[in-house]
Amino acid sequence: MRLFRPLPALFALLAASALLLLAPALASAQGKHRHRHHGVARLASARIAPDGHRARRNRQRSAQRPKPAAGLLFRGSRVSDFALNQSAPGAVTEAADPAGSGREVLKMTVQNSDVAPVTPTSDPRAQLLSPSIIDPGEEFWWSGSFYLPGDFPSSVPGWLTVMEGPYGAPFDGTPPWHVEVNGSTLRWSRNDTYDWDVPWQAPLVKGSWVDVTVHERFAADGWVEMWVNGQQVAFFGPGSYNPNHEPTTTRLPMATRDHSNDGGPNFTVIQSYRKADMFNSVSLFQGAMSIGTTQAAVEG
Repeated sequence: MRLFRPLPALFALLAASALLLLAPALASAQGKHRHRHHGVARLASARIAPDGHRARRNRQRSAQRPKPAAGLLFRGSRVSDFALNQSAPGAVTEAADPAGSGREVLKMTVQNSDVAPVTPTSDPRAQLLSPSIIDPGEEFWWSGSFYLPGDFPSSVPGWLTVMEGPYGAPFDGTPPWHVEVNGSTLRWSRNDTYDWDVPWQAPLVKGSWVDVTVHERFAADGWVEMWVNGQQVAFFGPGSYNPNHEPTTTRLPMATRDHSNDGGPNFTVIQSYRKADMFNSVSLFQGAMSIGTTQAAVEG
């Protein structure tokens, strides 16, 4: 037993030597660990310090951004601004204005294969949706603009919709208001509530922006006013398909909330949505979409 008594002392001596050898490495590791936390603390301080460089830079950026117009509820000019992007990957991009203004606009290129399950339906589409901020009974304004390039089809044998809304649950068919290309015309054809009559139509325009503004009361007893390129529309003018003999008017009384969209708050849509199997691919451009409480807010 006496032979084994010196072992504890030997072990203690070895342990002490190991600690001496490891001390520089441990000190270095602890130094790095403290430095990492110190860096985070400095970043946090920079965010909240009232006189810090970062705070000054943030104030400068805020001062450079234009303030939203009074009454503006939503404006979408980039893909990321919208509440929902329902399109195939890469179908909606930000691009230079084809009219040469220098601003960025939205380009939508839809293939015949851009259908469910990639997009919501069996008909090809790409679309950007506003938030659902339009409640029953509300009066509101909304605006959008679209550009059909020179290679856009000169005639559409079925339909190709470029904007619509308000729309929402239960998504029961065509919404009360939309603008589509049909044949060689632009038109608003109402849904089955009004026997698919056509309150407005105009010749198809290529190579030029078409600006559309809508003023509406969203209700079963609502109404619609509409401006195209700054000119107010007189609905049911000469030549309109008018099976119910509606009088010509600039404010059209109608159910803007019906079986198609009466399930809750609604949104508005800019899109390229067409009947399947007409074309392999179609491109068009969209400008910003705005929703607000005044005409000046959405057109500013």
